[in-house]
Amino acid sequence: MKPKTDRDRVQFVLGLYLFLFLLLNTAVWTWFVVHRHGPHRFPLGERVERFGDLLRFARKPQVWQDPRLEDLGSHLRGSLFPRNYPPLASAIYVFLLQECAPYTVPIFFAIVLSSVTAAAFFLWRRLKNFPSYRWFIGAAVFATALLGWGTETTLMRGNIEGIMWIAVWLGACGFALKRYNSAGVAFGIASCIKPYPVLWLALMGRHKHFRGTVVGLLSAVVVTLCSLMVFSFNPVTAFRILATPPAGVPPGTFFDMYIASFRPMDEMMLDHSLFQTIKTTARIVRDGTIWLPHDEFRLHAADPLALKLYHAYVVIAAILGLVVVVRCWKLPVINQVFAVANVMTLLPLISGDYTLTVLLIPMGFFLIYLLQDVAQSTVRLSTFAMLSYLLPSVWIMAITPMWVLHGVLKCVAVLWLLVSTLSIPLPSTLFGEVDPTRAAGAETREISAQV
Repeated sequence: MKPKTDRDRVQFVLGLYLFLFLLLNTAVWTWFVVHRHGPHRFPLGERVERFGDLLRFARKPQVWQDPRLEDLGSHLRGSLFPRNYPPLASAIYVFLLQECAPYTVPIFFAIVLSSVTAAAFFLWRRLKNFPSYRWFIGAAVFATALLGWGTETTLMRGNIEGIMWIAVWLGACGFALKRYNSAGVAFGIASCIKPYPVLWLALMGRHKHFRGTVVGLLSAVVVTLCSLMVFSFNPVTAFRILATPPAGVPPGTFFDMYIASFRPMDEMMLDHSLFQTIKTTARIVRDGTIWLPHDEFRLHAADPLALKLYHAYVVIAAILGLVVVVRCWKLPVINQVFAVANVMTLLPLISGDYTLTVLLIPMGFFLIYLLQDVAQSTVRLSTFAMLSYLLPSVWIMAITPMWVLHGVLKCVAVLWLLVSTLSIPLPSTLFGEVDPTRAAGAETREISAQV
């Protein structure tokens, strides 16, 4: 039956999202259960590599750890960004691996799952007060948070993105609630775990919340200095400890092995960054088939073609970033939040699927927008426009089949979501851009003019 009212249309597209999400997840998990006796290891990942992003640095015995894990006992020395982690991330690793041993992984699971559950609960509590809310909308919220691919791969890799996400989520909540100093502190701390959340501080600056932005930057400086002092009371000495690779490891090893290289395809499949997508496409073109030969499943370090692609990508990323900034400058806040999250997960040189968790934040704002503004006819948004956001989102968040193009298709979905972000404005009551008493017809004309 064709939806007749705005409320019906919103409920229809959200019901469709939940149906497709559950369909994809059920299909992949069924395949896993049926084939788990064979070499098939997706979506849980190869046993020997599980929790590797965390346990690879373990020096103490850990539960749930496979003794065959490669590079077991690797040192955090030499891991300072841009090679890998800022000082706070290294300090968090030391705490988890030393003070929480041997239960590092269970504690990490508890932190990540409790945070996404709390986020889903607070979002659900906000949504259930709207007249257009139905039970399946709450089911979609909790299913995406707890069963989504971003959450699962964060857990199975043991990636610190699951902790960084907490600070970004708290910052986004503070931003929406107009508690800009608190938001700045949260974004500043998040930037000390991984550098990309600094874009959220830039978003605050764009809206002239300069005090909160400065508070965030100062928080980042203080937290970084305190984190360095975990390793040495002299921050300069601590910086040298973290920035200097262990003996016998050349300074350019990270660049040669991770940037100017073709990583093994079973690893690159789980990377949806635009750069890795370009490199995967180059491999397919070079080999003339998507059924890549066995040689592509081993490391090709310091590869001349990969180096050329890197130089080209730097230009591509700069141009794309500039286009996003210019186009988003005057768009509504929800569009800008989507843009920040998309850039954070799309443009880094390496972006494993665990970075997809950050997209939960704009998706939450979008749900509020649909129920608060669209369903109540405060703003008119076509069904096509709603699906332009929700269809790529369901492919991003669902567990999709693992094959050579897994990361490429995730990248395409993120690009689709970015195009929707740049072309379909979402003025909202949440961020004070819409007067809920205004007629929907006037708002429709305004949106049409912006598009």
